[in-house]
Amino acid sequence: MEESEELAARRAKLSGYHQRGRNILRAQTHAIDSLIHALHEHELDPAIDREAFRVPLLMLQAIGVSIHSVLELTRERNMGIRDCFGIVRAAVETAINAAFIAVSGEYTAEKAIRHMRQKRWRDLHRQGRVGNIRITASRDVDLEVDDLPGLREALDEYTNKRGEEVRDWTAESLQKRIAIISDFHRRAGLSLGVAQFAIYRPASELLHGTYYGVNLFWQGSRDRPAKNGDEFDALWVTEHFVTLLTALFFAVSGAIDAIASVHSLAGHSKRQDALSQELSVLIEQMGGDDDDDEHTFSTESA
Repeated sequence: MEESEELAARRAKLSGYHQRGRNILRAQTHAIDSLIHALHEHELDPAIDREAFRVPLLMLQAIGVSIHSVLELTRERNMGIRDCFGIVRAAVETAINAAFIAVSGEYTAEKAIRHMRQKRWRDLHRQGRVGNIRITASRDVDLEVDDLPGLREALDEYTNKRGEEVRDWTAESLQKRIAIISDFHRRAGLSLGVAQFAIYRPASELLHGTYYGVNLFWQGSRDRPAKNGDEFDALWVTEHFVTLLTALFFAVSGAIDAIASVHSLAGHSKRQDALSQELSVLIEQMGGDDDDDEHTFSTESA
Protein backbone atom coordinates (compact mmCIF):
# COMPACT_ATOMS: atom_id res chain seq x y z
CA MET A 1 0.00 0.00 0.00
CA GLU A 2 1.36 3.45 -0.95
CA GLU A 3 2.20 5.82 1.92
CA SER A 4 -0.58 8.20 0.85
CA GLU A 5 -3.09 5.34 0.95
CA GLU A 6 -1.90 4.34 4.42
CA LEU A 7 -2.26 7.92 5.57
CA ALA A 8 -5.77 8.18 4.09
CA ALA A 9 -6.75 4.93 5.80
CA ARG A 10 -5.38 6.21 9.11
CA ARG A 11 -7.29 9.49 8.79
CA ALA A 12 -10.48 7.62 7.96
CA LYS A 13 -10.07 5.38 11.01
CA LEU A 14 -9.51 8.38 13.29
CA SER A 15 -12.60 10.03 11.82
CA GLY A 16 -14.61 6.92 12.57
CA TYR A 17 -13.44 6.86 16.18
CA HIS A 18 -14.18 10.57 16.49
CA GLN A 19 -17.75 10.23 15.26
CA ARG A 20 -18.48 7.10 17.31
CA GLY A 21 -17.28 8.87 20.45
CA ARG A 22 -19.46 11.88 19.71
CA ASN A 23 -22.43 9.57 19.17
CA ILE A 24 -21.87 8.07 22.62
CA LEU A 25 -21.83 11.56 24.14
CA ARG A 26 -25.05 12.42 22.31
CA ALA A 27 -26.57 9.23 23.68
CA GLN A 28 -25.65 10.38 27.18
CA THR A 29 -27.46 13.69 26.63
CA HIS A 30 -30.54 11.64 25.68
CA ALA A 31 -30.04 9.50 28.80
CA ILE A 32 -29.99 12.65 30.94
CA ASP A 33 -33.12 13.99 29.22
CA SER A 34 -34.87 10.66 29.73
CA LEU A 35 -34.09 10.61 33.45
CA ILE A 36 -35.14 14.24 33.87
CA HIS A 37 -38.44 13.46 32.14
CA ALA A 38 -38.97 10.44 34.40
CA LEU A 39 -38.17 12.53 37.47
CA HIS A 40 -40.68 15.19 36.44
CA GLU A 41 -43.34 12.47 36.24
CA HIS A 42 -42.11 11.06 39.54
CA GLU A 43 -42.47 14.51 41.12
CA LEU A 44 -46.21 13.99 41.39
CA ASP A 45 -45.57 11.56 44.26
CA PRO A 46 -46.36 13.55 47.45
CA ALA A 47 -43.97 11.37 49.46
CA ILE A 48 -40.91 12.74 47.64
CA ASP A 49 -38.76 15.25 49.52
CA ARG A 50 -38.88 18.40 47.44
CA GLU A 51 -35.35 19.83 47.70
CA ALA A 52 -33.57 16.47 47.62
CA PHE A 53 -35.47 15.86 44.39
CA ARG A 54 -35.23 19.31 42.80
CA VAL A 55 -31.55 20.15 43.39
CA PRO A 56 -30.04 17.05 41.71
CA LEU A 57 -32.49 17.42 38.82
CA LEU A 58 -31.28 20.96 38.10
CA MET A 59 -27.68 19.78 38.37
CA LEU A 60 -28.36 17.04 35.82
CA GLN A 61 -29.53 19.74 33.42
CA ALA A 62 -26.26 21.63 33.98
CA ILE A 63 -24.24 18.51 33.11
CA GLY A 64 -26.24 18.17 29.90
CA VAL A 65 -25.41 21.76 28.97
CA SER A 66 -21.70 20.99 29.42
CA ILE A 67 -21.91 17.96 27.14
CA HIS A 68 -23.53 20.08 24.44
CA SER A 69 -20.66 22.59 24.80
CA VAL A 70 -18.11 19.80 24.38
CA LEU A 71 -19.96 18.50 21.34
CA GLU A 72 -19.80 21.96 19.80
CA LEU A 73 -16.07 22.31 20.50
CA THR A 74 -15.27 18.84 19.13
CA ARG A 75 -17.32 19.09 15.95
CA GLU A 76 -14.06 19.51 14.06
CA ARG A 77 -10.68 18.11 15.08
CA ASN A 78 -9.02 21.42 15.87
CA MET A 79 -7.48 23.26 18.81
CA GLY A 80 -10.85 24.16 20.33
CA ILE A 81 -10.67 20.89 22.25
CA ARG A 82 -8.25 22.57 24.67
CA ASP A 83 -11.08 24.49 26.33
CA CYS A 84 -13.07 21.29 26.83
CA PHE A 85 -10.86 20.21 29.71
CA GLY A 86 -12.15 22.92 32.04
CA ILE A 87 -15.74 22.29 30.94
CA VAL A 88 -15.44 18.56 31.58
CA ARG A 89 -13.85 19.02 34.99
CA ALA A 90 -16.76 21.27 35.99
CA ALA A 91 -19.24 18.69 34.67
CA VAL A 92 -17.54 15.88 36.60
CA GLU A 93 -17.66 17.82 39.87
CA THR A 94 -21.30 18.72 39.22
CA ALA A 95 -22.10 15.04 38.65
CA ILE A 96 -20.36 14.07 41.90
CA ASN A 97 -22.25 16.75 43.83
CA ALA A 98 -25.58 15.83 42.23
CA ALA A 99 -25.15 12.17 43.13
CA PHE A 100 -23.91 13.03 46.63
CA ILE A 101 -26.92 15.23 47.31
CA ALA A 102 -29.31 12.63 45.90
CA VAL A 103 -28.01 9.78 48.06
CA SER A 104 -27.56 11.95 51.17
CA GLY A 105 -31.10 13.31 51.20
CA GLU A 106 -32.93 16.42 52.28
CA TYR A 107 -30.42 17.82 54.78
CA THR A 108 -27.61 17.92 52.22
CA ALA A 109 -29.89 19.39 49.53
CA GLU A 110 -30.94 22.15 51.93
CA LYS A 111 -27.28 22.74 52.80
CA ALA A 112 -26.49 23.25 49.11
CA ILE A 113 -29.34 25.76 48.94
CA ARG A 114 -28.08 27.65 52.01
CA HIS A 115 -24.62 27.81 50.45
CA MET A 116 -26.12 29.17 47.23
CA ARG A 117 -28.25 31.71 49.12
CA GLN A 118 -25.42 33.24 51.16
CA LYS A 119 -23.02 33.25 48.22
CA ARG A 120 -25.49 35.14 46.04
CA TRP A 121 -25.75 37.75 48.79
CA ARG A 122 -21.97 38.04 49.23
CA ASP A 123 -21.53 38.46 45.47
CA LEU A 124 -23.61 41.63 45.61
CA HIS A 125 -20.66 43.28 47.36
CA ARG A 126 -17.22 41.91 46.51
CA GLN A 127 -13.80 43.24 47.44
CA GLY A 128 -10.34 42.17 46.38
CA ARG A 129 -6.79 43.37 45.87
CA VAL A 130 -4.56 43.61 42.81
CA GLY A 131 -1.15 44.60 44.16
CA ASN A 132 -1.73 47.75 46.21
CA ILE A 133 -5.06 48.49 44.59
CA ARG A 134 -8.33 47.57 46.28
CA ILE A 135 -11.16 46.64 43.92
CA THR A 136 -14.83 46.76 44.87
CA ALA A 137 -17.80 45.56 42.81
CA SER A 138 -21.27 46.05 44.28
CA ARG A 139 -24.92 46.22 43.42
CA ASP A 140 -27.61 47.83 45.56
CA VAL A 141 -30.79 45.73 45.67
CA ASP A 142 -32.37 47.86 48.42
CA LEU A 143 -32.62 44.91 50.81
CA GLU A 144 -31.11 44.08 54.19
CA VAL A 145 -30.00 40.65 55.40
CA ASP A 146 -33.07 40.18 57.59
CA ASP A 147 -35.40 41.04 54.71
CA LEU A 148 -34.67 37.62 53.19
CA PRO A 149 -35.81 34.62 55.28
CA GLY A 150 -33.03 32.24 56.20
CA LEU A 151 -30.24 34.43 54.86
CA ARG A 152 -28.71 35.41 58.21
CA GLU A 153 -28.58 31.75 59.30
CA ALA A 154 -26.96 30.81 56.00
CA LEU A 155 -24.38 33.58 56.36
CA ASP A 156 -23.58 32.47 59.91
CA GLU A 157 -23.17 28.86 58.75
CA TYR A 158 -20.66 29.87 56.07
CA THR A 159 -18.65 32.32 58.17
CA ASN A 160 -15.76 31.08 60.32
CA LYS A 161 -14.70 32.35 63.76
CA ARG A 162 -12.38 34.92 62.17
CA GLY A 163 -15.29 36.41 60.24
CA GLU A 164 -14.12 34.99 56.92
CA GLU A 165 -16.24 33.24 54.33
CA VAL A 166 -16.25 29.43 54.39
CA ARG A 167 -15.84 28.74 50.68
CA ASP A 168 -16.49 24.99 50.48
CA TRP A 169 -20.18 24.17 50.32
CA THR A 170 -19.69 20.93 52.26
CA ALA A 171 -17.05 19.69 54.69
CA GLU A 172 -16.73 16.35 52.85
CA SER A 173 -13.84 16.24 50.39
CA LEU A 174 -14.45 15.17 46.81
CA GLN A 175 -13.05 11.74 47.61
CA LYS A 176 -15.26 11.43 50.68
CA ARG A 177 -18.32 12.36 48.63
CA ILE A 178 -17.46 9.64 46.10
CA ALA A 179 -17.00 7.15 48.96
CA ILE A 180 -20.44 8.00 50.37
CA ILE A 181 -21.98 7.56 46.92
CA SER A 182 -20.16 4.23 46.54
CA ASP A 183 -21.56 3.02 49.87
CA PHE A 184 -25.05 3.63 48.48
CA HIS A 185 -24.44 2.40 44.91
CA ARG A 186 -21.07 0.81 44.19
CA ARG A 187 -21.07 1.24 40.41
CA ALA A 188 -22.11 4.87 40.68
CA GLY A 189 -19.22 5.56 43.02
CA LEU A 190 -16.77 3.67 40.80
CA SER A 191 -17.94 5.53 37.69
CA LEU A 192 -17.59 8.92 39.36
CA GLY A 193 -14.18 7.95 40.73
CA VAL A 194 -13.00 6.98 37.23
CA ALA A 195 -14.35 10.27 35.84
CA GLN A 196 -12.56 12.31 38.50
CA PHE A 197 -9.33 10.34 38.05
CA ALA A 198 -9.42 10.79 34.25
CA ILE A 199 -9.89 14.56 34.14
CA TYR A 200 -8.70 16.17 37.36
CA ARG A 201 -4.94 16.21 36.85
CA PRO A 202 -4.74 17.31 33.18
CA ALA A 203 -7.58 19.82 33.57
CA SER A 204 -5.91 21.35 36.66
CA GLU A 205 -2.70 22.05 34.75
CA LEU A 206 -4.56 23.56 31.81
CA LEU A 207 -6.80 25.67 34.05
CA HIS A 208 -3.87 26.93 36.13
CA GLY A 209 -1.99 27.91 32.99
CA THR A 210 1.22 26.04 33.70
CA TYR A 211 3.82 25.34 31.05
CA TYR A 212 3.23 21.65 31.72
CA GLY A 213 -0.38 22.20 30.69
CA VAL A 214 0.71 23.90 27.47
CA ASN A 215 3.14 21.09 26.71
CA LEU A 216 0.55 18.46 27.58
CA PHE A 217 -1.76 19.81 24.90
CA TRP A 218 0.87 19.43 22.18
CA GLN A 219 2.57 16.27 23.42
CA GLY A 220 0.17 14.31 25.62
CA SER A 221 1.98 11.27 27.00
CA ARG A 222 4.06 10.75 23.86
CA ASP A 223 7.83 10.98 23.60
CA ARG A 224 7.78 14.25 21.64
CA PRO A 225 5.33 17.03 20.71
CA ALA A 226 3.24 16.71 17.56
CA LYS A 227 5.20 18.20 14.67
CA ASN A 228 2.56 18.23 11.93
CA GLY A 229 -1.18 18.10 11.38
CA ASP A 230 -1.40 14.33 11.14
CA GLU A 231 0.53 13.78 14.36
CA PHE A 232 -1.69 16.28 16.19
CA ASP A 233 -4.77 14.63 14.67
CA ALA A 234 -3.73 11.29 16.17
CA LEU A 235 -2.99 12.96 19.51
CA TRP A 236 -6.33 14.78 19.36
CA VAL A 237 -8.33 11.56 18.95
CA THR A 238 -6.38 8.95 20.88
CA GLU A 239 -5.46 11.05 23.91
CA HIS A 240 -7.36 14.33 24.33
CA PHE A 241 -10.72 13.22 22.98
CA VAL A 242 -10.56 9.84 24.72
CA THR A 243 -9.79 11.54 28.05
CA LEU A 244 -12.75 13.90 27.70
CA LEU A 245 -15.07 11.17 26.44
CA THR A 246 -14.16 8.82 29.28
CA ALA A 247 -14.52 11.45 31.99
CA LEU A 248 -17.84 12.78 30.69
CA PHE A 249 -19.31 9.35 30.04
CA PHE A 250 -18.57 8.00 33.50
CA ALA A 251 -19.60 11.24 35.21
CA VAL A 252 -23.03 11.02 33.58
CA SER A 253 -23.27 7.29 34.16
CA GLY A 254 -22.45 7.63 37.86
CA ALA A 255 -24.92 10.44 38.39
CA ILE A 256 -27.67 8.57 36.54
CA ASP A 257 -27.02 5.34 38.45
CA ALA A 258 -27.14 7.10 41.82
CA ILE A 259 -30.15 9.33 41.16
CA ALA A 260 -32.14 6.62 39.37
CA SER A 261 -31.46 4.21 42.22
CA VAL A 262 -32.66 6.72 44.83
CA HIS A 263 -35.98 6.97 42.98
CA SER A 264 -36.22 3.26 42.00
CA LEU A 265 -35.95 3.95 38.26
CA ALA A 266 -33.94 0.86 37.30
CA GLY A 267 -34.42 1.12 33.53
CA HIS A 268 -32.05 4.07 33.31
CA SER A 269 -29.18 2.06 34.77
CA LYS A 270 -29.82 -0.70 32.22
CA ARG A 271 -29.37 1.84 29.44
CA GLN A 272 -26.00 2.73 30.97
CA ASP A 273 -24.99 -0.95 30.76
CA ALA A 274 -25.52 -0.93 26.99
CA LEU A 275 -23.72 2.38 26.45
CA SER A 276 -20.82 1.23 28.62
CA GLN A 277 -20.36 -1.76 26.32
CA GLU A 278 -20.24 0.57 23.30
CA LEU A 279 -17.60 2.70 24.98
CA SER A 280 -15.52 -0.33 25.98
CA VAL A 281 -15.50 -1.65 22.40
CA LEU A 282 -14.51 1.75 21.03
CA ILE A 283 -11.65 2.27 23.49
CA GLU A 284 -10.38 -1.27 22.96
CA GLN A 285 -10.30 -0.78 19.20
CA MET A 286 -8.58 2.58 19.52
CA GLY A 287 -5.98 1.09 21.84
CA GLY A 288 -5.29 -1.72 19.39
CA ASP A 289 -4.61 0.77 16.61
CA ASP A 290 -2.43 3.13 18.68
CA ASP A 291 1.26 2.95 17.81
CA ASP A 292 2.04 3.65 21.48
CA ASP A 293 0.88 0.47 23.23
CA GLU A 294 2.77 0.96 26.50
CA HIS A 295 -0.12 2.46 28.47
CA THR A 296 -2.07 0.42 31.00
CA PHE A 297 -5.05 1.15 33.23
CA SER A 298 -6.28 -0.97 36.11
CA THR A 299 -8.39 -0.78 39.25
CA GLU A 300 -8.13 -2.65 42.52
CA SER A 301 -9.81 -2.55 45.88
CA ALA A 302 -8.07 -0.50 48.55
